[in-house]
Amino acid sequence: MDRTSYQIDLPKDAKAVVFFNGIKALNTWGCFWLWRQIFIGKLNTVSQASGCIETKLAICSPTEAVIVSYWQDEKSLMQFFHSPLHRQMMKSMMNIVKVDPEAIAVFNETYRPQRSGRYLNKLQGLAKIYPAIDKKETALS
Repeated sequence: MDRTSYQIDLPKDAKAVVFFNGIKALNTWGCFWLWRQIFIGKLNTVSQASGCIETKLAICSPTEAVIVSYWQDEKSLMQFFHSPLHRQMMKSMMNIVKVDPEAIAVFNETYRPQRSGRYLNKLQGLAKIYPAIDKKETALS
């Protein structure tokens, strides 16, 4: 079966940013809060924010999730941080910390892409921002 594999034309001064946000439940309260956020919380609405190209929610284990979001530029990400949606998300997180300060551990990191990744069949991540190049038909068994 043939598939289209490609890279993207990532400029040296790429404006896009990739934001990683990780949440780890440290006890029962944290686990309950995490799964509530996954199923009925605001985690999946981030992609509706202006300048957000795509989000990926990954469940790493029953006690850990990572959200990766792709942004047009750092300005868009900073505007999101000041939005009502982000304030709601932070309020929810602070509520669980008030109930139990050791319920969850959280991290976030921001990266600028250095080089193109490899993509197969569908536009995802940075490929939704920058044009595809180097297209090749690839036989996969």
